[in-house]
Amino acid sequence: MSEVFVEISGLKKSFGTLDVLKGIDVTVNRGDVVCIIGPSGSGKSTLLRCVNLLEEPNGGKIVVNGVELTDPDVDIDKARTKIGMVFQSFNLFSHLSVLNNLTVAQRKVLKRGEKEAQQVALRNLERVGLKEKANAMPAQLSGGQQQRVAIARALSMDPEVMLFDEPTSALDPELVGDVLGVMRQLADEGMTMLVVTHEMQFAREVADKVIFMDGGYIVEEGPAAEVIGNPQEERTRTFLRRVLDPTHHGPGDPE
Repeated sequence: MSEVFVEISGLKKSFGTLDVLKGIDVTVNRGDVVCIIGPSGSGKSTLLRCVNLLEEPNGGKIVVNGVELTDPDVDIDKARTKIGMVFQSFNLFSHLSVLNNLTVAQRKVLKRGEKEAQQVALRNLERVGLKEKANAMPAQLSGGQQQRVAIARALSMDPEVMLFDEPTSALDPELVGDVLGVMRQLADEGMTMLVVTHEMQFAREVADKVIFMDGGYIVEEGPAAEVIGNPQEERTRTFLRRVLDPTHHGPGDPE
């Protein structure tokens, strides 16, 4: 039997009078890759940011590996160390080398010594194919390389689950493949992942489950072959027609 690793129930989030999440229920099993798709403004990124409490939910419950993050008494900093996050923008420290970008949080948060932190950092840079860039500055790297460094930085904290918020949407098309390649490798290694993405091919090939969101609700969810290949809901079909239509010239978002 699969072990439930992330459980979200009745999740609500509003900004002022705008209800962004209107009661979301999601379960993610250990080692599963769940891809979240949907138009702009559907609540996908807000959902992801609620999972590690970057956004404070207005209602509902979030449990990650048995720890209820929405419990007022939870040690959120401790819980967050187990949740890696990769954003659209790379959020690297521009004044630090690649290696130092990967060691600073290890030293401050995990209290690792310099030598151990560097060993962990170099191992993770090797995982993303960038060990030779350890002494480079972020400005010397392409966008795709910076995003792979951001993934290596998240991995250096030994996360139990990885959250990816549209990690390729800010990249030139020719750089997307390298980042998706690293994410495929993580999936193959059994990393539990929640991925907000417009990369339908990636979702189709890698996801154990696809969730289609629209208007703050989950409209449809299930295996990728069903949700992307044979959607049951008209809203899902309309969205996928726009995204998969080769005459659609936008960056992937239909809205």
